[in-house]
Amino acid sequence: MSRASLALPACLAGVTVGVLLADPAQAPPPLLDAIIGGGLLTALVALVAGMAGRRGRPHGVGGATVVAAIGVGLALGAWRGAAASLPTGPGSVAVYVAGTGRTAGVAVQGSVVDDPRPREDRQQIVLDAVVIDGRPARGRIVAWLPRALEIGSGDVVAFSAQLEAPQDFDGFAYRAFLARQGIGAIGRAFDARIAHPTAASPSRVLAGARAALLGGLDAIVPEPEAALGAGILLGVRTAIDPAVNTAFATAGLTHVVAISGWNIAIVAALVARLLEGVAARAGGRLLVPGLTLAAIGGYVVLVGSSPSVVRAALMAAAMLLGRQAGSRAHAASALMLAALVMLVIAPAVLWDVGFQLSLLATAGLIAFGASFAARLEAWPGWIREPVALTLAAQLTTLPVILLTFERLSLVAPLANVLVTPMVPLVMLACAIAAPVGMVAGAVPVPPLTDAAGWLAGGAAWLGLRAMIATGTAVASIPFASLPVSMPAALALGWYPALAIAWRIRHRTPRASASEPVGLEGPGIGRRLRRAVGRALGVVMAPARIAAHAVATPRRSLCALIIVLGVTTLATLPDGRLHLVMLDIGQGDAVLVVAPSGAAMLIDGGPDPDVTLRRLGSALPWWRRSIDIVLLTHPHQDHVGGLPEVLRRFRVGTVLDGGRAYSNPAYAQLLALAAVKPGATYQLARAGARVRLDAHTTLTLLYPSETDAAGPLPAGDINNASVVGLLRFGRFGALLTGDAEAPVEALLAERDALTRVDVLKVGHHGSRSGTTPAFVAALHPTVGLISVGADNEYGHPSPDTLRVLADAGVSVLRTDLDGTVEVRTDGATWSVVARGRAGPPHPARSSTLPDPAAAVSLRRPFGTRGGEPGSIATWQFPIARRRRGSWPHAGCRRASSGTRRASPASRLPPRGWSRRRESPSTWPWSRPPPSSTTSTSR
Repeated sequence: MSRASLALPACLAGVTVGVLLADPAQAPPPLLDAIIGGGLLTALVALVAGMAGRRGRPHGVGGATVVAAIGVGLALGAWRGAAASLPTGPGSVAVYVAGTGRTAGVAVQGSVVDDPRPREDRQQIVLDAVVIDGRPARGRIVAWLPRALEIGSGDVVAFSAQLEAPQDFDGFAYRAFLARQGIGAIGRAFDARIAHPTAASPSRVLAGARAALLGGLDAIVPEPEAALGAGILLGVRTAIDPAVNTAFATAGLTHVVAISGWNIAIVAALVARLLEGVAARAGGRLLVPGLTLAAIGGYVVLVGSSPSVVRAALMAAAMLLGRQAGSRAHAASALMLAALVMLVIAPAVLWDVGFQLSLLATAGLIAFGASFAARLEAWPGWIREPVALTLAAQLTTLPVILLTFERLSLVAPLANVLVTPMVPLVMLACAIAAPVGMVAGAVPVPPLTDAAGWLAGGAAWLGLRAMIATGTAVASIPFASLPVSMPAALALGWYPALAIAWRIRHRTPRASASEPVGLEGPGIGRRLRRAVGRALGVVMAPARIAAHAVATPRRSLCALIIVLGVTTLATLPDGRLHLVMLDIGQGDAVLVVAPSGAAMLIDGGPDPDVTLRRLGSALPWWRRSIDIVLLTHPHQDHVGGLPEVLRRFRVGTVLDGGRAYSNPAYAQLLALAAVKPGATYQLARAGARVRLDAHTTLTLLYPSETDAAGPLPAGDINNASVVGLLRFGRFGALLTGDAEAPVEALLAERDALTRVDVLKVGHHGSRSGTTPAFVAALHPTVGLISVGADNEYGHPSPDTLRVLADAGVSVLRTDLDGTVEVRTDGATWSVVARGRAGPPHPARSSTLPDPAAAVSLRRPFGTRGGEPGSIATWQFPIARRRRGSWPHAGCRRASSGTRRASPASRLPPRGWSRRRESPSTWPWSRPPPSSTTSTSR
């Protein structure tokens, strides 16, 4: 390699060093000026010296060019790093942060930089062109706003909040991370508005197209598969199940979860396959790469042009150009050029772990991919390539992985062999399902669109389900990943050692570099590799045979229809009533599925993503309709997930108590119910009987018209909750929402209480309800409590648990037992508790008296104390552990204060979440008195 050819890597190295030196945490402005000036002066001197030396030494210009490239790169990196860093001083965002002499909130207005990132009941946005209290401010702001507010990239958003300084958390330098992106403050608001929507533009049109495709995919594919498909096809990763993320990280499959160079390569391969006829014509060899790059560019713009997607496209383009040039050297040059462009445009990506891993993995594929494949030549080709590429990528990314995550996946080669072949098929299936779902929702033609949605959605679901199951199974292998850390000094020395080893390997003649050869054949290493290859071939033979059996499109389609048909028949209604209390955290969501298959959802929990995942687990994959949606009352922990339910499912009737309440999610639900095709909105009033099928009814007991028009009992919106009695045969269950003691007393006065078998305990088991008289009147056998683990309210209250225990009621709660399902055929019933970890616990059946003798019983279905129907003496096989509950809410990492939006509420406000994955604020239905600023890394 000549010295002149080192100009590009020298410039890249100079830019990298310049960006590092311009880090706002290290370099003051005078030093930056000196670095920029010194770099330019060095470049100028080197060029002059090179031109002078050229007269006597023809090759003198090579060394001068390298030095000049370093100087230019150093100056360019320092200049761009300083320009992109956090502004300080008068007129900057930093002067409005609380603690800098300001204690009151400010009026903020700014333009949304990128698509929002939803999380639980909030969404995170980054604002540029910020105006604070009517004055422009330099710098950017991160804002957490209600998720119900529909925000798009480019919208101008306005809100009032107290700005906070970012704080480091969990050993992560979050403040410096944001400062490198020019972000100097965090604001959280419980209310916001769009001051100026984005005008029509190509980017807005593409964003609309992306949202429409995402909606089409969500409409016919259930969760959690739909979220994974959105990540693979459209780069939307915000809703992916954390359990799937964790399993894929353990198995070394994180590149599958997001748009990466592999996804871009699939697009390029599909386009190249379609253009095979063009390539055979005159000039086609030059035309096809251009069209492929254009297709990649269009795909990048469609999926949002986020830095990670642009990075993946540049890396894939580098590989494509290198392959077109037919040389690893050209591929390496293209890769370095792509990295140089990204660093100049967005210097902050240098600290982005995704950028580091993508760059290093692509470099590993270029440098070592062919070598690993050659050494595994005895392996079957369809196994050799994934393993070789995985090993090459892991070799170069190992230091970053160990320094950042401190874990090493030992099963990554196996997982990639199993999952990587699925990715192109899954991506193609999702690309078909998205427009099919979009068209089916826009122009529904029931027989035709239902069949198309069943087939397209089923194909995508099946592939995604197989990927999740495979990744989870591989991740569950003992010692799948090990906690390993690497000293920083060793990490810095890894790459020079790797470069030296690579140079030695390629300078050594083939014969001398070969393995030791014994007297009777190949060396031990080669024999071992062949043995491992044969073993893998035998293990994977069934999958290989199955793939060959459906190799043709016709066979694949027939096999797909058969599999989907079998799974559909196996999940048809079983003639029993299913009452499912979904584990959705601190909130309520109860699913009722009648024997005929009709479904009713009562409340939707606080987090739409969790609610949709739980519905995806409780309903068959093909079920994309819910007949009745009932909202008991408009608190965020009950209404938060319902707007997304209306978007994802076909809904027949929306029932609502109709009590006015200021909550963006509630307003969004009412707006969607008004425009949802095929849906009707009705008020839930006492005396109405909601009939799910011929034998299943929900009789509404509260509120009456008088109750709805009068003042709230105790002035609490919880006491607006709709209360209903569910009946099927001799089975009865009372569903109470968050109704408290005043409502219980009213029901008793109206003689509306009757004996039931199951009681959905009101208000998450708080001490404000479930009085002894109420429990005695109902005489339930089982009490179900929907409650979040380690919640800040201290729910369920020990007093409530004591009342239920004294009455002999067996209690199941979602924080300990997970999702709880009651199954009944009207004559017998059973309970299944799906623990939060592990498989479902076995159902415990209860045999009731003969139906013919039921008329002689004084009390209906659900007797107690060893009699038929009792579960009081069951020994539940659920590992229960004591959980400490705080007597009152409090913010333990507080940095600001806001007043409560619901002064009538008598319970403590929600504070910060103790879960590591959610160190952030709680819903705005009860804003906390203090809040935190940390977000997930």
